[in-house]
Amino acid sequence: MVNSKPVATKKQSKKLPVFWILFLSSIVVFSLILLIQPERELVDQKHLPWNAHFDEQGKLHTLGLTIHESTLADAMALYGKDVEVKVFSDKDESNKSLEAYFPVIYIGSIKAALALRIEASEEQINQVYSNGKKVTPTTTGELEVELYTSDIASFFNTPISSLALIPRKNLTERAIDKRFGAPDRKEIQSDNLPHWFFDRLGLELILDKEGPEALQYTAPKISQ
Repeated sequence: MVNSKPVATKKQSKKLPVFWILFLSSIVVFSLILLIQPERELVDQKHLPWNAHFDEQGKLHTLGLTIHESTLADAMALYGKDVEVKVFSDKDESNKSLEAYFPVIYIGSIKAALALRIEASEEQINQVYSNGKKVTPTTTGELEVELYTSDIASFFNTPISSLALIPRKNLTERAIDKRFGAPDRKEIQSDNLPHWFFDRLGLELILDKEGPEALQYTAPKISQ
């Protein structure tokens, strides 16, 4: 008898390499993430720096805040609780001011720092100044007074009198013209830097080629 070999009835299955299994799985997972990813919250156009405006009562609205009306607490609700509040004065302890500083904020794609001047009375500022936690000379010769948390909290509901936005990226003159339009006037002041004034925005733009620009928003206080 001739021995016959058994005929295979099924083909041997081939397994995919592990690499391809992982690769295909990652594509499927990534596709699902794209499908279920929530839409990003759009920035309120009124909060953009070039959309500052005065209302019919003469109040200045900028960066989501209203000068002489919005409080430090309002600013914290918009830009977070990572804020420093200190008193600054000249070397002879004159010209004291109370200021809040947000090291990093975001307005849409704009990354910047934000400084607010708080509208506290001279008596209130002198009180927390004398009760200060630590006094440090600044590089400009001023005095910087660190405050206790309890003193800072007492100003949460105090209005702001002005604010300054310091973008992380330098602004080109072309970008300024495109976003803000032409300034009403230009001046070189005692700091030897160009100051551009946009009256309809309540804005003084300070240009510095060696450092970040500063966008300062101020407005006169409306008597009630």
